[in-house]
Amino acid sequence: MDDLTSQNNCIECDKVSNCFKKLIPSELEFINLKKTQVTYLKGENITKQGAFSSNIFYIVSGLVKVYLECAGNKKINFRISKSSDFIGLSGISGEDTYNYSTQAIKDSVVCVIEKEGFQKLISNSGVFAVEIIKAYCNREKTLFNKVRSLGHNQMHGRLANTLLYLSGENFANENIFSYLSRKDLADFACISTESAVRILTDLKKEGIISLNGKKIEILQRDLLKEILRRG
Repeated sequence: MDDLTSQNNCIECDKVSNCFKKLIPSELEFINLKKTQVTYLKGENITKQGAFSSNIFYIVSGLVKVYLECAGNKKINFRISKSSDFIGLSGISGEDTYNYSTQAIKDSVVCVIEKEGFQKLISNSGVFAVEIIKAYCNREKTLFNKVRSLGHNQMHGRLANTLLYLSGENFANENIFSYLSRKDLADFACISTESAVRILTDLKKEGIISLNGKKIEILQRDLLKEILRRG
């Protein structure tokens, strides 16, 4: 984590999310007093699964890997969070610990917000609360799609689902694969790294993707969707 922190004024921020845009100046000033802006360097952990949950994190810029730590040192990657996303929202409903870990996969600027202040803002502003609920619902949709893929797809389908997610419109302005190792891709698909490498090679031979180092380009998205559909 960068030693330099700041107290950039929320009212003047040009990267404020839709939920913060709903707040009146006095509410923005309140939350401004309850947060600190921190830069996390690539590879640094932001939250630790099982650690005490005392803050909500708002990503101003950057990319953050969200994952579960499982038995046997295994990991399940289930989301990449980016600008305007929140981390730790489950803490506002009474969770005392973080239920997942997060790590910056590129240098990321994050607003660390005191949980109590965030909760007070939700209680006092209905329009803010509605936007937070929308954000949480969108997150659940991603999680349900993940669970569906893991429950119904074999290895090829799981990796196809991973490639479709990471190459989707949500990351259109990011060279997302340059920040992810083959193990990261495997951990998204819940398969071994060796299997991920082998399937990527097969997809390349079939002309569905191209590979250049860490870079992956989707050449035939429809065929990836067909692999996902077949499972």
